[in-house]
Amino acid sequence: MCDPCGVARQWHEDPALDVPPPPPWHHVGAVWGALAYGALALAGGLVLLVPGWLDALGIAAPWVVLEIVLSASAFGSALVEAVWQRRFNRAVLQVPATVRTGQAFEAVLTLVPYTTLERVSVRIELVDRFYEHVTRRGRRQTRTRSRTLEHYDLQRGERVRGRREHAFHVAFVAPAPSLAQHDVASEISASILGALGPIVPGLGHYARNLREHGGFFVRAVVRFGLWRRVYEQRVTAVVVPVAAPTPATSAAQARS
Repeated sequence: MCDPCGVARQWHEDPALDVPPPPPWHHVGAVWGALAYGALALAGGLVLLVPGWLDALGIAAPWVVLEIVLSASAFGSALVEAVWQRRFNRAVLQVPATVRTGQAFEAVLTLVPYTTLERVSVRIELVDRFYEHVTRRGRRQTRTRSRTLEHYDLQRGERVRGRREHAFHVAFVAPAPSLAQHDVASEISASILGALGPIVPGLGHYARNLREHGGFFVRAVVRFGLWRRVYEQRVTAVVVPVAAPTPATSAAQARS
C-alpha cells in the first residue's frame, strides 16, 4: 500500500482485465436445463413413492428408476455447467497438437474468474490411455485402461483473484507410444453425445473430453469448494525414425 496516495501497488502491477460482470443466473441457459431435469427426477421419484401413481401410468418400475437415474445425471451435469459459466469468464487448457517423442512440451491452463474465488485447487496430469482387446466366452471385447505418467499439484486450496488471468504452466516429456490407442466405439460415442449436447447442458463438455481419449493426453482438474471440472487435451507423440547410414556415409566415417 502506498502511504501518500493509499493505492495498492498490486493494482498497478496486476491491473484488472476488461471482463464483463458475471451473467445473472436467469441468463445462464444451463440453469434452466438443471431445473428441468431436476423436476423430471423429482416427478419420477413421486411416481414410485405415491401409491397408485405407478399403476395409473402403466409403466414398469424399472423404467421409472432408469428415468430417475438419467434425469439425475443430466441435472448434475447441467448444474456444474451453470456454475462454471457463472464463475469463469474463460477456462482453457492448451497443449501442442504434435510433439516428438523424448522432447519436452508445455501444457498451459488459463483461468479467468469473474470474481475472487477461495479454496481453488489445480492439478495437471499426463495420462496414457490405451485399449485392450480381450476375448471372453467367444466374444471380443474392448477394455479401456489408463495410467498416470506424471502429475503436478500447482496449488491446493488457494485464492485466485477475480478479473485476472491465472496461467498454470507444466512441462512434460513426450513418451513413446507402445499400445493400441484408438477405438472406433469411443469415437462413435463422442459423436452421439456431442449431438445431444444442446439438449443436455454439460454433455457437450463430456463429449469433447471423450474425443481426447486414447493415446497420451493432458488432464487438468480444477476444484473450488464442492465443485470440480476436468479438462482434457490429446497430445500426438510422433516417433522420428533414425535414418540408416548410406554406403557413402559409412565409407566417409571409416576414412575418418
